[in-house]
Amino acid sequence: MLRFIVRFFFHNRKRTYQATMTLTLALVIYLATVLLVGGYASNISGMANIIQPSHYLLITENQKSLSDSRIDLEVIAFLEEYSETTPNVNIILPQLYFPVSVIGETGVEIDTHLRLLNFTTFHQYHKPKYTYGFDPPENNELIMGQQIVNLLAAGVGAIVEVESPTVVLNSSSSFYIKDNYTVANILETGQEFDIEVLGSINDFYINTTLNYVSFIELFILDTREISTIIEEITKEFDDLEITEEKQTQNFIRYATEEVVKTLTLLEVMFFVLMLVSITYSIYTLVKESEEEIFILRSIGATRGQIILLFMMQALFIGVISAVLSLFIGYFAVSSIVGLVSAFIGLPFLSMNINAATVGIIFLFAISLSIVSGIYPSIVASKIKVIREDQM
Repeated sequence: MLRFIVRFFFHNRKRTYQATMTLTLALVIYLATVLLVGGYASNISGMANIIQPSHYLLITENQKSLSDSRIDLEVIAFLEEYSETTPNVNIILPQLYFPVSVIGETGVEIDTHLRLLNFTTFHQYHKPKYTYGFDPPENNELIMGQQIVNLLAAGVGAIVEVESPTVVLNSSSSFYIKDNYTVANILETGQEFDIEVLGSINDFYINTTLNYVSFIELFILDTREISTIIEEITKEFDDLEITEEKQTQNFIRYATEEVVKTLTLLEVMFFVLMLVSITYSIYTLVKESEEEIFILRSIGATRGQIILLFMMQALFIGVISAVLSLFIGYFAVSSIVGLVSAFIGLPFLSMNINAATVGIIFLFAISLSIVSGIYPSIVASKIKVIREDQM
């Protein structure tokens, strides 16, 4: 049976090759997108790392996310004393960080985070840019990142509802937000704050004594002393995790992920079109192979075997397309980028195909080919053993 399936695969080369090339083209477009976006993101992030060394340290509870981290207030007291004896530690910015849902006036809801901080220290630390001249937000006012503003279509002066799940503050207290706030300003930093909501820690009334902060940011004047500072702080508090904060690189990573998501949506639409095209090719192959199907049924082939025949044929198309797309996609993109770079002076792009990318290519290829083969296989299995021209 397997030998016959292989022979039948090459019986109608035109339709088989058409389906294979259609799927291969779709996969090559996907692979090219992943390689180009990933390569440029890696280059930009690398250049940002070289040009602008990080002056920022991020302190969190060991092995905890920003919103899950709980840092005791005695750490802040220690850092304030430490900064007096170590002038290199210039600014200490403790913050609270809660997951929240923000609902705009149009009813659109966005899941994001509420960052509560001291705005005076924040401005010394980050010097962000705003749509309007900055005034610290008052009670029931928020500052929103420009990305969130665009998603909610809620500009300055709009009323939004902020709701959070219950946040456990300590063993006996919890904190819950569900209230309306006015958008006082729009933050345009081009970094993480563009996808967050900011509020003044002094104007959010918490009905209990808060004995922790979520995380602490430090501004270091001399980056050559960072390793020493990390060592001295962790020696005092071994439950803390201190990492260099790469604002530029983090934003590039976020922006790259958003670009890939958008392109993936376009590719899904393209894959749907490819699915229709491949289904049509296999269906046409079935109609053109009625003679062979009739012979198989006449010598005892069951409907299940006919379905298996065309499903295996579809599977072969998927596997061959995946292999071809990996070779063609990688070498085509590498060659084109190399030629363009040589002529117009673009920087070298690192084209790396990892195991995850290979897995996704094979998953897409096999899934599409199998789905596209279902209907034609069923049609093939229903072809009558006795044809009308023989009655």
